[in-house]
Amino acid sequence: MMDTVKDAYQEHGSIEPPRIIGRIVRLLLGVVCLDLVRQIVDDIPGMIERGWPVNLVAICTVFLGLYLLRPVLNLGFTLKNNYWAQILVFATTLAILIYEWLSGGPMFGRVFTAFLMLWMTYVFGHLGISFVLSAIIKTPGCEMRAIPHLWTIVTGKQSFEHHCPGFIRNIDEWEQNRKK
Repeated sequence: MMDTVKDAYQEHGSIEPPRIIGRIVRLLLGVVCLDLVRQIVDDIPGMIERGWPVNLVAICTVFLGLYLLRPVLNLGFTLKNNYWAQILVFATTLAILIYEWLSGGPMFGRVFTAFLMLWMTYVFGHLGISFVLSAIIKTPGCEMRAIPHLWTIVTGKQSFEHHCPGFIRNIDEWEQNRKK
């Protein structure tokens, strides 16, 4: 279905489900992502009023969210959009930033902050829900396949599986080899 190994989806049942350590790691990462979403949502009105808080943690979180946008969309929805979503979000964010600055407002104004918080809430929310769900239902491979895996459980219609492109694959493989 996909043309590179990194983007190769596999037939249902071809990847071992995670064991307890892999599930605990997924659960913890899900809690971290959902806590970030909670913090964003709790303070959206305040951040829009004050402007985006420019600090190292916030900047790193934005770049992480932008980096994760592609795999969240691609693996979560069985897509292959290359970098178009990242380019679109980055260009729109940058255009809003420049517009607000040129119009005499604060550089990190209301529209910029609202747009930034909107797409970051989506990325980390989708990721957090997927992590937690994958820990609960033992989604084989990548946590971003948790919603399609749940659909498989509910409807019986098989979905594709995908190895995790991140470090979780190493944890799963280590745990699988440890049990053999």
